[in-house]
Amino acid sequence: MMPRWQRAYVLATSALIAGAFAFAACDWGQWPRLAYLPQLGVFTLHPPAGALAITYLGSVAWALGGAACGLIVGAALCALVKHPWPDRWLRLFGAWAITAILLAGSYETWNLWPW
Repeated sequence: MMPRWQRAYVLATSALIAGAFAFAACDWGQWPRLAYLPQLGVFTLHPPAGALAITYLGSVAWALGGAACGLIVGAALCALVKHPWPDRWLRLFGAWAITAILLAGSYETWNLWPW
């Protein structure tokens, strides 16, 4: 039987990996996302060209959706492999989680850089 802490670790790392991917991919892939137009005081999925739009809330929504999908995948993995996971697999999941956060953060930082 898989220990409870391993199940929680797999779920958390899976959620982090998928959430970080969705956060960066929604911007890179130009997926439609919720935008707030502060001058008009409205939320929209398709801001007009040239309008001041704050899309951070939409990016966070995509990240939360990605994290939820990651939880589902992590739960499916835990259901498939019911015995304790080797330390090598756990380290791999942790390394991927750290890498995903660093890559998503670096991508967003690069996009904010004033070129």
